[in-house]
This record gives sequence, C-alpha cells and structure tokens, in this order.
Amino acid sequence: MVNAIHIISAALGAAFLLGVLKEEQRGTAYAITLAAFAFMTAVSAGWLWAFVIEGAAPVEILTAGGKPPFVINLRMALPEAALTLLANLTGLLSTIYLKEALFAHGRRAMAVLLIAVMALSGIILTRDIFNLFVFFELTAIATGGLILLSENDCSLSAGFKYLIVSQMISVFLLIGIIFAYHATGTLNIDGLATAAHDLLQGNNQAALGLKLAFFLMFIAVVAELKPFPANGWALDIYESAHPAFSAIFSAATASAFLYATDKLLFIGGPDWYPIATGIGIVTFVVSNLLALPQTNDRRQLGYSSIAQTGLVLLVLGQRDILGEATAFIAFGLLLSHAVAKAGLYWLSGLVAERELTAWAALRERPLLVFAFVTFIAMLSGLPPFPGFYAKWELVHLLAGADHLVLIALILLGALVEAGYLFRWFGYIIKREAPAEAAACTTHKLTAVVVAAAAGWGLGFLWGDLAGTSFGRGNLLLALPLLFALGFVLFDWLPAWVKNTVAITGMLAFFGLTYTEYDPLRLIFAIIILIGGPIILLASYHAHGRRIGFYPAAMLMYAGLAMLIRATDSFNFFAAWELLTVGSYFLILRGKNSEPHALSYIVFSLGGAFLILTGFALAAANAVSPAPTFALASLSQLEQPVAPWIFVLLAIGFMTKTAAIGLHIWLPGAHGEAETDVSPMVSGILLKAGLYGLFVLLMTMGKQQLYGIELTHALLWIGALSALLGNLMAIFEEDAKRLLAYSSIGQMGYAVFGLALMNHLGWLMALMFVINHYIYKSMLFLSAGGVAKRTGTRDMYRMGGLITLMPLSFIATLIGIIAVSGVPPLSGFGGRWIFYNAILTTDTRLPLIIIFLAGPIAFLYLFRLIHTIFLGQLKDEHRRIKEAPFWIILPQMIFVALLMVFAVVPGIALRHVDHYLNQFFPEGGLNWTSGTITSNYGYWDPIAIMIIVGVIFMTLFMWLLFVNRKAQKVKQFNIVFSAERPYRPETTHFAWNFFAPYRKALGFLVQPFVTRFWGAVTDTLHTGADLARRLYNGNGQTYALHMLAFVSIIYWIYFVGVGI
Repeated sequence: MVNAIHIISAALGAAFLLGVLKEEQRGTAYAITLAAFAFMTAVSAGWLWAFVIEGAAPVEILTAGGKPPFVINLRMALPEAALTLLANLTGLLSTIYLKEALFAHGRRAMAVLLIAVMALSGIILTRDIFNLFVFFELTAIATGGLILLSENDCSLSAGFKYLIVSQMISVFLLIGIIFAYHATGTLNIDGLATAAHDLLQGNNQAALGLKLAFFLMFIAVVAELKPFPANGWALDIYESAHPAFSAIFSAATASAFLYATDKLLFIGGPDWYPIATGIGIVTFVVSNLLALPQTNDRRQLGYSSIAQTGLVLLVLGQRDILGEATAFIAFGLLLSHAVAKAGLYWLSGLVAERELTAWAALRERPLLVFAFVTFIAMLSGLPPFPGFYAKWELVHLLAGADHLVLIALILLGALVEAGYLFRWFGYIIKREAPAEAAACTTHKLTAVVVAAAAGWGLGFLWGDLAGTSFGRGNLLLALPLLFALGFVLFDWLPAWVKNTVAITGMLAFFGLTYTEYDPLRLIFAIIILIGGPIILLASYHAHGRRIGFYPAAMLMYAGLAMLIRATDSFNFFAAWELLTVGSYFLILRGKNSEPHALSYIVFSLGGAFLILTGFALAAANAVSPAPTFALASLSQLEQPVAPWIFVLLAIGFMTKTAAIGLHIWLPGAHGEAETDVSPMVSGILLKAGLYGLFVLLMTMGKQQLYGIELTHALLWIGALSALLGNLMAIFEEDAKRLLAYSSIGQMGYAVFGLALMNHLGWLMALMFVINHYIYKSMLFLSAGGVAKRTGTRDMYRMGGLITLMPLSFIATLIGIIAVSGVPPLSGFGGRWIFYNAILTTDTRLPLIIIFLAGPIAFLYLFRLIHTIFLGQLKDEHRRIKEAPFWIILPQMIFVALLMVFAVVPGIALRHVDHYLNQFFPEGGLNWTSGTITSNYGYWDPIAIMIIVGVIFMTLFMWLLFVNRKAQKVKQFNIVFSAERPYRPETTHFAWNFFAPYRKALGFLVQPFVTRFWGAVTDTLHTGADLARRLYNGNGQTYALHMLAFVSIIYWIYFVGVGI
C-alpha cells in the first residue's frame, strides 16, 4: 500500500510545481492538478479497499521515526480512509467542474485548491492536536481564497467575514492547545485522552485548567460546524461562493471538522456528550425551520447543510447510547449528506438564476431530474439510501434509552427538511421553465452523475452492512423495488411498451407469490397485483413516452407489494415509505396538483414518522428482544407502553385512510391527479392504511389509555369521517373532488367496521375494501373520461350526456348503485353485513352518526349522475364522443366484477370469514347452499339478483311502452336578462336542489381543519422569517452571534452543571 502521508506530500508537491510554471501554462497546470487529485483519491481508495475487503489493521504513521508525543503522527484506519476518499474525490470532481473558473484564475487558484483539500485530509489523518491547528489554519487561508473564485459580487464580503471568524476560532484553538499542553505535557490526541481521564476526575487547579483548555478547543472546532446561532458567515459563503467550492465546503470541510470534533470528544469524554447533543439538535431543528421561507437556492442548501451537520453532531453526542452502532449511523448520515449536498451544489451551477423556481429549467432533462430526486431522497432519509438505515437504527436505539423528546425533535426537523426539499421538487416539475435552459457541459454533468451513482452505490453498501450488522434486509435486493427501478433505465421506451411490461410484471409477481398469503392478505394482494393491472389498461390511452409515470407508478406498487409481504417492522416501514414516495410522484403529475402533492407528502411522512416511533417503542419494550421485531410481537406488548404504541401506529395508518382531521390532502390529490392515477390512489393506495389498521388490531386488539377504550375512539373517528366526508361531497361541484370526498366517507365506514372489534365488523371492512376498490376505480375512470371529452370537471357545466356517452353512464349508474348499498349489487351485501355487525355492539351514538351518513351518501350520488348525464345537453357538448376505448375497457371489467361479486360473494369472502374465526370465534356467517346466514337473518344474492332483474326489466319495458309516442323536447337556454351570472353554478338545478341542505348543514363542513393546519404552517413560516432577520449580513453582528454562542456553552458547562 502507498503510505498515506503521500496524500499530503502529493498535494504539496503539485502545489509547489504549479508555482514554477509560467502563467500562460494553464493547461499544464490544470493537468497537474487533476493528476494530483486523482493520485490522492487512488491512495485513499486503496486504503479503503484494504480495510473493507482485505481486513487490514489500522496503521500509525510517524513522521520522524520515534513515538508520540515526541513525533507527529498520523493514523490511517477505516474512518480515515473513508473520509479522505470523500474529501479527495470531492476535490477531484470539483476540479473537473471548475475547469473554466480555474483556467480563468490560473495556477495560483489551482494551488490554493490543492492546499485546501490537502489540509482537510490532514485534519482527518492527524493524531496531534497542534498539527490539527496547523491544518486548520491552512484550511482557513485556502477557504478565504477559494471563496473569491465566484463571480458573485458578495463573495469578497463573505470571504472577509470568514477570515474574521476563522481568526477568532484560531485564537480559541491555539490558547486551548497551550493550556492543554501545560496541563498534560503532550499534544498527542491519544495521550491527551489518557491524561484527561486521570486529571478530570479531580477538582483541583490542573483539572480546571484542562477543562478550560478543552472548552476552548471544543468551541473552536465546533464553530467550524456552523452551529446556531454562530453561522451567519457560513450562510453568506454558501450563497455567494462558486457552487463547486460550496460542494467542498459542505461535503468535505464539514466531514473533516465533524471527525475532528469526534477526536476532541474522545479527549473530553462523556461529560461533553450532552453539550454536543444539545448543540446538534438545536442546530438541526432551527436551521431547518429557518430554511422554510427561503427562496434562494444556495442559501437554502446552506441551511440544510448546517442542519445535517448538526444531526451528525447529535449522533456523536449520543455515543454512550448508540454504542457500536455510532459509526454506522454517523457515517450513514454524513455520507448521505456529503454526496447529496455536493451533487445539489453542482446542479445549482447548471441553473442560471438563483430563485428556487428557476430550477424548472431541469425539467427538460430527465437525467438531471433523476439526480435531483436521488439527492433529496438521500437527505430526507428515504429508502434505499444510507440515511434511511441510519434513521431507523438511531430512533430505535434512542427509544431504548427513553429519549423520546430527542426523537420527537429529530423527526420534527426531518419532516420540515423533507417538506421544503419536496416543495423544491414540485417547483421543478410544475413551475414555468425559465427562458435559459440548464447549462449541461460534459465536465459539469460528470460530477453530478458520479454523485448520483455514488448515492445508489452507498445505498447498496449500507443495506449490506445493515444485513450483516443488524439483521436487516438489503432493500436494493428486493425484487419489486428492482422491477420499479428498471423503469428508470428504460423510461425512453414508448408508453405502451412500458405499460405492457408493467402489467405483465405485476401479474407474474402475483403468480409467483400468491401461495404465501393468508386469506386476508390475499384480498389485498389481488387488489394490488391484479387490480392494479386492470387500472393500468386505461394507461394505454396515453401516447408518447410518458416520462416519469412508470417509475413512479411501479415504485408505489412495489411498496404496496412489499407491505403486504412484510413480517417484521423494518420491512413494513421501508415498504410504507416507498409507496409514499411513489404515490407522491404520481399525484404531482396532475395539472394543478403542486400544493396538494406537497400536502400529501408532508402528512404521509409525518404519519410515517409516527409509525417509526411506534415500532421503535415496541422493539424497545419487546418481551423477547430480537434483531428484527416481528409484527406478530405487537401482541406481546404490555401496559403502560402498549396503548401509546397503539395510538402512534393508528394515527400513522390513518394518514393514508384520510381520516377526518388528517384528510386535507386527499380532495386535491385525487381530484387533480391524471385520469388513470386517480383510481390508483383512491382504489388502491388508501388500502395501505386499512391494511395497517388490520395488522394493528389483529395483533394489539383492544387497548385502554387513561380509561378510554381506544377502539371506541376509532369508532368515533370512523363515524365522523363517514358523516363529514359524505357531507363535503354533496356540496362539491367538481366531479372528481366529489368522488374524493366520497372516499373519505367510505374509508370511514371501513374504519368503523374494524373498530367494532367483532367478526362481522371485520368482514364488513373487508367487503368495503373490495367494493371500494371496484366502484371507486370505475367511477374515477368514468369521471376522468367525461372530463377528458368535455374539458371540464365542473358538473354544472355538464348535463344530458347520457345519449352521447352511454357506456360511461352505465358504469356510473352501476357504481352509484353499488356505493349506495341498494340491491342487487355487492354494496347491498356490505350493508347487510354491516347491519348485522352493529346489532352485536352496545355502542349507540356513533351508530346514529353512521346511519345519518347513509342518506347523505345517496344525495351526492344522485347529484353525480343527474348533473352529468341527465337534464339538458349543453350546446358546446353536442359533438363529443364516448370516452376513449382504453378508458372504457377497465370500466366494463369493473361492471362485470361487481355483477359477479354480487352473485357469488363467497369467492372472496368465504375463506376470509373462516380465517377471522381465529380472532373472533363467534358471530361468523354460514355459507351453505348459496344462502348466507347470520344470527339475525339471511342473504340470498342469487335470488336478489333475479328478483331485482325481473322488476327492473318489467319497469323498463313498461316505460318504453308508455312513452312510445312521446315527443322529444327541444334544447332551450336559461338566461338572466341577457347577462352572464357572476356565479354560473348557481343557475344549475343541482345548486338549488341542495341549497336547503347547505343552509341547514353547511356549518358542519366549514374548513376548520384546513384552517388549523394552515395556521400551523403560517406560524412556522412567520416565525422562521422573523428569526431569519438575525442574519443581516453585518460582520459585527456575526461576531456577536459567535460571542453569544461561546458564552452560552461556557455558562452551560461551567455554571449550569456546576463544574
């Protein structure tokens, strides 16, 4: 192996060689710089290979042949190899990226860049505290020079502020080193740690001196991590410096000083862990909050960089809790941050303007969009990237130590960061692209592509490490996820080819796995893996390549398939986050869906974090601790923690079912989605939440919290969701939004059935799962087909379409018959089971509410069919045609499925009914000779179908006979004194028909919940905007911030804890 000291010597030698070149030899100078960085990177990579693959032992490198403390020594071990590789590779890629700037500034700039990265490697390698100071000084001087590479007018001011702050930091560090040497007689870090362990036990003058020395050194190094509030100078650098240098500053510099902080914590010991934790969590949460109102891309990235650094510092401060997992977690977070942030800064150099909305310029380049998605997923801790595995282990270990407040703050900061990052992605996809396209030169694109590839490589590596160290699965080896990712590689193919592959793949996966499912999971598997392809038939209508649709759709389906197959909490949670991200991308594709998609992802990730916390508490309180927590082990949890876990998991699952209070994302998300996406997210995605509730109630059963039966609370939530969802639907003019509100009501019925906690209640919930998938998918396709032909979703603009779109009318009519629960379709069977179920319960008031929801449902269903298909035809719609074939085809399949399910419901329900006997032995149904019998009556679906069919045909024939000589009424228009009314919807029959209901019940559907969540958001934004004024760009103010930070830490350590 090449001696690691040559990382330093190569940079110094190359920098010296650059100094002897002539100014005009810029090509040669650039080649030397590239060669030096390539050599430094190769040395680091070689050592990393030796440690990881060959199992090499750490190496001490002594500069003068003696032993410390009489010589300066470096150390090369696995952490040093990984971090120097990160620093040198970042330097190499930034050099490639900086080609034009380096040619413009000449060999001196190249030499400074070499010295900067060499100094960072020295900080990582050194085991000598004075050497740390020397390398720090080199870093400070080089950084001040490299800031000036930018063409931004503010770079000079930013560089000057940095030099002032760095000199303050240097003074603290140097004085601390002097005091430390005076107290211990050594500058070697390992020697200092040994001496400190002995001296700090006492309270004499030497101990106090060493404590003061450590305080000064710690403050100096931590200040380089840009902690709140002493970080205004860093934000100015991030905003004004060249993006390639900002990549180094964010990725390499932060990593080097985090490792230096870890070395100092090794000296200071556990007494300083709480200080590091406090600084870290405050910086993480506050920086993310301050990033919320940002509109400048690089400044927002700066806030995010500071926040991520704070999170890693928090992990270092929890070393006593995290134990051997500290390195896995810290490096998982650090490498995710470094790779993603470098990639994002490199991407920012391709965008001409600095507004976040200007990044819409990337939209025309799918490769860059994919890279951006990779980077924000890494920063958000989403699977399958290292941050996801690190987040999982961190929360679980903190839960085991009862650090619940710390978990809450971490997840709050993570949710805020994910929110503004996904908001940014929404800008890229939905905002108007600027006139100037993204500047994609080859050398700049190389850096971005390498970073994105490194992110996926690290995801695979961390998955492998998680498997060997903690018994987790490598998510990138999961077949559904690999299938979904394959569509990224082949997204250039025509849409019909990808659609065929998607349908075939899903059906094949069901064929491979259907024997693994119990009867209950088989219902969900059929809906996902067979029902999904039926909906995808509608996607054949799309032409072109439909970039981005199939990776998103398959990612959602992959998550759903993995969810129902998961048997442990890790795989369940990973699947939950995958389906969340995939469905977000699908929802965002809608024409006006940007705010609704953002609302969806925030609520969904918030729910996911509650699920994560619930699983972590469950694993921490498991009766039989194991590397992986089986979902079945939820049944073994006991008081007092069990009900709290129940609450966390239930709320998390109900973010997907859109229970009332958590529903505000659903109407817009479903209503604005594309024609074939709305049935996916309504008919299939919502079932993920119900499946989670099934798992929860099957394992944990009834729980009490402060004397409240939690399943009774679920009853109320289900009843109110059914009532208010249906009420909101009847006053809605948008056909797709009406169906969306209807879904809230229908999910309320299912939650209510589950909460009854009896055999027939659960069977009814499953009946609703099946029925809701069929009729809501059918109705959304029908409404989408009508909207596609008429050009509007406003029902008051429609009417009389029955003769022009008869197949859509039939599908809608069959759908509303099924939804309303009248004979002979399967909706009636669901109602029959439902009424039997409620007869077995003593709950009364929620039953009244759920009964009231029924007639209200009929009102909005009547509005749907009457307003669109009956009445008079509008002039502008006289020439429209039936919906396209591929949109009609799945509707007709759904009609057939409803008819079959209505006649032979036992196909789906009989085995599930028997399966439920293990949970509720009493109260099942009797499935003999085609008649279904309960304790309260019977249901003969075949007889009902025949009787209703005969009655219908008799009435139909009679109407034809009676109206055989009827004359058709000609078209007429309604006018208001030759004026167009200010609100044309009020002229429609439906508006006047529902006006009394609005007057009587409208107060119930006032948007109180929307206002509440809007107020929360506004408060966060306003508070962040006010706090952001602390950073006024004044150097003296920043110096005061630094002084305040030092004073606060001094008071906490020396006064607050009585040292």
